[in-house]
Amino acid sequence: MQTRNLLALAIGAVSLSGPSAQAATATLYGTIDLAVEHFDNGAGARTLLGNGVLNPSVIGFRGQESLQGGTQAFYQLETSLCANGSGAGATTLSQEFCGPGFMGRTSVLGLRGNWGSLTAGRMFTLSNNDFYAIDPLHSDSISPFGNNNVAGIGEEVWASQAIEYRSPSWRGWNVAGLYQFGGGLGLQRTTGGYNLHLGYARGPWYAGTDYEVQYTQTGAAAVRHGMAVLRYDFGVARLAGYVARNRPDPSSGNPRLDAYALTASIPRGAWTLIGEIAVQHDRSSSRADTRQYDLGAIYALSPSTRLYGVLARSSHYATFSNIVDAFGNNSAPTLSGETGAASSALALGLEVNF
Repeated sequence: MQTRNLLALAIGAVSLSGPSAQAATATLYGTIDLAVEHFDNGAGARTLLGNGVLNPSVIGFRGQESLQGGTQAFYQLETSLCANGSGAGATTLSQEFCGPGFMGRTSVLGLRGNWGSLTAGRMFTLSNNDFYAIDPLHSDSISPFGNNNVAGIGEEVWASQAIEYRSPSWRGWNVAGLYQFGGGLGLQRTTGGYNLHLGYARGPWYAGTDYEVQYTQTGAAAVRHGMAVLRYDFGVARLAGYVARNRPDPSSGNPRLDAYALTASIPRGAWTLIGEIAVQHDRSSSRADTRQYDLGAIYALSPSTRLYGVLARSSHYATFSNIVDAFGNNSAPTLSGETGAASSALALGLEVNF
């Protein structure tokens, strides 16, 4: 009941009439993504109906208003939702909404013009945006860039209490910077950080390099993540590569990690074939490298509706770390203390965008 009331209130706010509401456009959008998933972590298997496998199930509002001098004001509010139904035992907003809570995803307000854009609120980090640019599985599914973090190696997906500046493009080149304030209470508390980006996008080429730091409450760097991506579109195939390293302060207790990945997507009419491989090396221990392989196929039934299938397998997942997962759907038991175990997943699903 509480969830329905919150959604009804948000939808009603967008439909209000009056001078202030008429001044800006408002668009309702969303994604519903459901899949039958089978997980096996070596100690047992689970088959279930998963939510948000290829992309998160979300509903949101976005709009803009033209101002003087060619400047625009814009906003976006987005919430996750449990398209497969939240469990009867859900006791938190995260469990009830299958994500960070009501309107807990993108929540931004900003200005943009020929000088670039300035955005404030809660948003994806600049590093995570480069994940999306090279990952044909969208970094949200059972891809190596997803929740299991084989390739991400600790990179933060979201930045709250953040201000971001993005430059216009100069012959394909662009720069961006994000600053996250430290403070707040409860779910809104952050410990501060920053993220820098240098990119190039022109013709078939896309390249980006990012540096991200996130602090603990004691001031130690829990994440000190540097990465570079490169993608080229040959027309018949799109290939991309990625390299990253994370060197947090030793006092944070987080491991020192390196990661490498290659991705490929091949369009064939309504079909898109996908292949990915990623390797994670833990320089804080002697455990074997974690590797993940993904094979997938997406079939476009229409511009907004897609069928998909994804097969993924990771090796040497070191207890629970780096199991194949998608938004916490993998509830299969793991082998405690086993550093040579493998985790696999198969997902067959349908996604509708509106």
